[in-house]
Amino acid sequence: MFSVYSVAGRLGPRRGFGGSARGDVDEFGRERRNRPHQRKPYDRPNRGPRGGMAGGGRAVPGLQDEARDIESRLSSLIIKVGDKNTPTLQNNLDALSVVLEKDYTKHEKTVLKTFRECVLELPWKVTVYSTLAGLLNAKNSETGEKVVSLMYQVLRRELAEGKWGSVKVLMRFFALLVNTNTISASTLLSMIDTFLKPVMADDGSDVVVSASANCYVYIVASTLLWAGHALAERAPQELDRRTQLVKQYVDTLAEHNAGNTLSVVFHDAPAKGVDVLASLLETLGAVAGNGWKIDTIFSPYEMFASEFSQATAHELPALELPTNLAPSAFHTPPECLRLVPSPADQAVHRFILQDLITDTVVQLETNRKDCAKYLLQIHGLCNEDVCSVMTTAQHPDDADPETSLVFEYMLAEVVLNLHLQLPDSMFREMYFTALAIELRKAEPQILATVFETVVDNTVARVGSLDVECINRLSNWLAVYISNFNFQWDWARWESAADEAENSPKRCFVQETLLKLIRLSYLYRIKSQLPESCAPLVPEKTPSHNFKFTMQAMDERTRDVSVAMGKCLKNKGTADQALEILQEHYSQWTDVDDDTRQSLAREMLVEHVLLLGSKTFSHMLNAIEKFLPALHKFGDSPEAKIQIAKVVEDFWLNHSQFFVITIDKMVTYRVIDPTAVLAMLFDPSHVGSWCRFHYWEILHNTIGKLGLRVVQLRGRLEAAYTAANTMMDESDANIQQPQEQEQQEKPEQEQEQQQQQQQPAESVEQIETMLEQMVQEQKDVIVSATRYFVRLLSSADGSANETDRAWLLGRFKEFMRSHRALVLDNAQTLEAAVFTPEASEDTRLVFSSLRSLCA
Repeated sequence: MFSVYSVAGRLGPRRGFGGSARGDVDEFGRERRNRPHQRKPYDRPNRGPRGGMAGGGRAVPGLQDEARDIESRLSSLIIKVGDKNTPTLQNNLDALSVVLEKDYTKHEKTVLKTFRECVLELPWKVTVYSTLAGLLNAKNSETGEKVVSLMYQVLRRELAEGKWGSVKVLMRFFALLVNTNTISASTLLSMIDTFLKPVMADDGSDVVVSASANCYVYIVASTLLWAGHALAERAPQELDRRTQLVKQYVDTLAEHNAGNTLSVVFHDAPAKGVDVLASLLETLGAVAGNGWKIDTIFSPYEMFASEFSQATAHELPALELPTNLAPSAFHTPPECLRLVPSPADQAVHRFILQDLITDTVVQLETNRKDCAKYLLQIHGLCNEDVCSVMTTAQHPDDADPETSLVFEYMLAEVVLNLHLQLPDSMFREMYFTALAIELRKAEPQILATVFETVVDNTVARVGSLDVECINRLSNWLAVYISNFNFQWDWARWESAADEAENSPKRCFVQETLLKLIRLSYLYRIKSQLPESCAPLVPEKTPSHNFKFTMQAMDERTRDVSVAMGKCLKNKGTADQALEILQEHYSQWTDVDDDTRQSLAREMLVEHVLLLGSKTFSHMLNAIEKFLPALHKFGDSPEAKIQIAKVVEDFWLNHSQFFVITIDKMVTYRVIDPTAVLAMLFDPSHVGSWCRFHYWEILHNTIGKLGLRVVQLRGRLEAAYTAANTMMDESDANIQQPQEQEQQEKPEQEQEQQQQQQQPAESVEQIETMLEQMVQEQKDVIVSATRYFVRLLSSADGSANETDRAWLLGRFKEFMRSHRALVLDNAQTLEAAVFTPEASEDTRLVFSSLRSLCA
């Protein structure tokens, strides 16, 4: 147990005020330099020019250092309290509450700031911090009221900003404050009713399913789980009424989502992945049957029942829900994946632990290192026999997830669960990869085995995994392996080489290996594979496929190619290249003008690509150098499509260069998104819909259009601001003295007219550009949807059922990823694309999307 006096700053008499022998002076009576360990030079006190404190007066040496040291130790103790469920936790909490209550007035900002950050960023210790808040309130109701008021203001702010992870954590904190008698049960019920109000129909007769209602019901159900014990004692009927409302909504939602597969990760095994609201409702029922006692995590508030019974309960004003958020701004985890087996009788413990792990991953997203560190501490607050921990076990290999809850397996399962979440992941894919890497670095032996097992279990069911999730898992695994010397047991998947070319397992393993080759080089990856996996990687190092080799050309084509090669090798210009093409192809009188133009275009693009084939930088420089020539030859939609196809043929064996080159050519407007779509959905790709890089190009192209729209809107807003500023300045200039106005009138009038005309013209130009870009964005969305539907509705759109399954999966991914744009153009799509001639499954995807985003 820590000492109160070592924390509160009562370290003996102050310097210079007498007292016995002290540790702050040496044997000669000189003051010791009491600096914090490793203090930086810029941390020293702010002193004036003569060594005194800035702002005048005489400084007390070391006084600021001492105050900072006390605040640092106070923060440290608040953060560390309750890290583990130890016999001294009760005494530690009591002592810390005494220290904070006495020193609160001196260090109010530090205490409140640390308390706020701990509640938000250490959600698994919510029972500890709610107990600490209750003790502060029991000892001094004014201090307790300030803590509660602060957290309430934080809740209102997070609610207004749509930070639902924080809202859920804070509502859990307020739920536990009822147990400590810090807030009343009626106050919490009022807060819950605020969330439930949008769930009910206007007449109160039924519930209304919506994206916002999903989010609110999820938060309410999570709150009731932790508040149930106190509410069952103080307001049992109110608790039962709200629980029944949650059940009614979950049942209605299940009926509403029947047949909707857009948010289902595993398609053929729904029992392996259940809706989180249904799972939460089941957990609520199990906890209610146990008297609303949650014995997964240690709850220290039970030790202070007598103190809390005499405390003052505070009331809080009514909450206000945000009214300006789009449906896409509301988030509800749609599915709990079961990637690791677990005992059925431990379902409650499993759900609560994984819920706390999920909240920690969400709240510490900005710092993956801290997140990994704290994730590995969560089991410290678990009650005895709740779960087994491999990192602390004498024989970690004996841990069996089928017979007991194993903490490390639950941890890995949550990370992959969040990564594979549909309709989209909460954070960027790289966060979950980096987090897994940090976790393995912290426990290299144990977590390496754990992640291998969880990934292996997932790949074993890859045939039923959503196509987008297959792609995500492949990206995750490739980066994960590359951070550990590219070591992986590939022998476990060697059977993939014997499967069909477009089978899910073979495609997953093959695409993962191709990504590893991108991150390393072919022969390094090849050397680590068993011989049976050799068919899954290229025989040769990926390279270009230059068409105009000496053996593949007739004599006159060879003359053009040699002349172009010399021109580019000797650093010729775009004009010189055009002259060579004109000089040679003008002599080809046996073909028409269109054919000559097409041949010249192909020759130019092939040689420009060859010039830049060494590195990505070379490619960028080559395109920039010959941009005028490329623009001249790309003067029609057909020409742009041809250029895109030439690029594909050139980089047929190097998907990474293909993706980057297409991206750069779209950036420089050599080709447009419509040409990219025509190239991607070309009939020659039938049978190859399983290739990942085609869809990477599709999403990059649409994303680039979205970025341009955002940039133009920013420029337009800046132009409006500049125009308004100039108008204000113009009005101010008109009020100058009459005499000065008469002298300078001609010059001023001319200057003002120029200033007023320039921003007006700029605004008009940007508005025109924005209108064109939005129209182009709409055209691309409609065209891409039409291509998908046409192929899926035709017998010639796919080579076989597996090929069609890949295409349908990519269609679902496209609709999910760009659902805002799809829904903006829903009327156009319904009238022109999703006609009765469209296949039934494509129309079902469209209707499911509208239902999902309602």
